[in-house]
Amino acid sequence: MLDKDKIGARLGALRKSRGFSQALLSERLNVSPQAVSKWETGQSIPDLETLVALSWIYRVSINTLLGNDMPVEAVAGIERKYLLLEQLLQCPQCRSGLKVSVQSGRPAFCCPNGHAYGIVDGVVDFGTREIPGEQWSLSYRNYDAYLQEHRLPRNPKYDRGEDNAEILWKALEKQRPAILLDVACGTGQGIKRQLDRICWPTTILMTDISHRILKWNNLYYTAELQNPFVDIVYLACDGADLPLRDGTADCVFSYAGYESMQGKMADGLREAHRVLRGGGCSVYTKSVIAGHDNANSRKWMALLLSAADDAREAEWWKREFVDVEEWTAFCQSVGFTENRCVKIYDELPAPDTDRFPFKNEVAQWMAEYVFTSRKPEETPE
Repeated sequence: MLDKDKIGARLGALRKSRGFSQALLSERLNVSPQAVSKWETGQSIPDLETLVALSWIYRVSINTLLGNDMPVEAVAGIERKYLLLEQLLQCPQCRSGLKVSVQSGRPAFCCPNGHAYGIVDGVVDFGTREIPGEQWSLSYRNYDAYLQEHRLPRNPKYDRGEDNAEILWKALEKQRPAILLDVACGTGQGIKRQLDRICWPTTILMTDISHRILKWNNLYYTAELQNPFVDIVYLACDGADLPLRDGTADCVFSYAGYESMQGKMADGLREAHRVLRGGGCSVYTKSVIAGHDNANSRKWMALLLSAADDAREAEWWKREFVDVEEWTAFCQSVGFTENRCVKIYDELPAPDTDRFPFKNEVAQWMAEYVFTSRKPEETPE
């Protein structure tokens, strides 16, 4: 039998420990202040959906909210966020479900067929390796160099036109995802500009092929960008072969992530479609050309191809050269029936030179759009 008075006292103490007023908590939960007051005075108990939300906000299990003072994670020796992953992950080798357990004092995800993936430096490590030519180990020699990336001013060429962070935020706020997948996240520059505004319980799955960059992300976001509504989990995996079950994510976020996957860009979008729930969407930035017959685009494309290091890189860039109509058609072929886009800025004027002018961030000349590609609702059988 549930003791409403004790539950109410516990809820009130947890709220105060987080520094929330009843009014602020009611706003975050989309309920009335009177409802919060009734919970805390023992007149009623929150429904299950609200208890789940409160458990994420207060960082305790539902058992703790309802009267069991021993949190689930303390019994299992495993953090709560990893227990959640059991509902989401599948083995990339055999597609079986993964369960987390403690082996030799360290947690790991294991499947029934004996495949195991350890949690190393706060990252679930699926054994992937960085793509040649796109190695974070070359960009940042150590964590101090990584921190400079976060503290240096942004390239001003990316701040022309509309504010892409605002466009991305509007899409995220409308979706309010409980499970948000950040695919090919890199240093997380895109989600970083959204974190402090998220005001609903959500788990962000930061994924990248590089264990190194995710290890540093874990250090940085844990120390500097805490949000009581957000749990971040780090998965070192291939964005073109995600270790996630079908239909597990509410939203897939990408800040230049798809295109950073180079030759696997198209496969990344297909995987996003697979792991999305029906009605979910992918929200992402995409660099495009003005058009294959556009003189400015043709000059830029010729300059970039002439600067390619080898034939492989040239072929990758040729696949990147798509305009809005071509990309929208591809999204539809993947299964995204609704595709909307907002232009952020146009191409830069091509230079009067025979040399490509940029050594790094070579796509900065291209036009940029924010796309929202939605997966159709599932039809009941």
